[in-house]
Amino acid sequence: SSGINAEWPLRPGKESQEFMVEEYKKLRQRDANAMSKASWRITVRQLESLIRLSEAMAKMVCEDEVLVGHVKEAFRLLSKSIIRVETPDINLEDEPEVPEQTDDAMDGEEGEQLRITFEDYRKISNMLIQRMRDFEDQEKNKDSEEGALKKKELVDWYISQVEEEIEGEQEMIARMNVTEKVIERLVKVDNVLLEIGGGEKGESPYLVVHPNYIVD
Repeated sequence: SSGINAEWPLRPGKESQEFMVEEYKKLRQRDANAMSKASWRITVRQLESLIRLSEAMAKMVCEDEVLVGHVKEAFRLLSKSIIRVETPDINLEDEPEVPEQTDDAMDGEEGEQLRITFEDYRKISNMLIQRMRDFEDQEKNKDSEEGALKKKELVDWYISQVEEEIEGEQEMIARMNVTEKVIERLVKVDNVLLEIGGGEKGESPYLVVHPNYIVD
């Protein structure tokens, strides 16, 4: 609250401060858990804007204190002004490290990159991460020393969950490839998963969820 007072010339009531904090948390949570292709980008700038708008509302009616009603109206106006940002499809292929190629060769490879929609990426990611969390909890309850799934075990588990949607061997291979690529991105790009071991004699590494990650 001291931080708010420093930015806010008018005296805010305690209830107003608490309401503002809660509304800002809701905006941040909605941004973090956005499951649609269009999401919001909420930063501390939105909090600063909320403070200024609330102060302006109070001044308009000659109040010497910012009330909850002023914050509510400021929040309503701010929510309308927030721009939705389109999230592009996810490219699951690593950037190729190859020598310079001719234009014809590059054109030939274009379109072969493996892409999935943002919605599918989030759906697969959340299923995999939740499975890992559940497995970790089960192993803790059994006092097991294992405590983590291998990458191959996680891929096999996911395929078992969607096998009714799969038609034929080719589609199964494609699904497995996509799942492996999603896991790679969660490790290398999103830093949500951590790899432990593996790499020797083709052994599959163990995977753990980063301790600071909160499952949606």
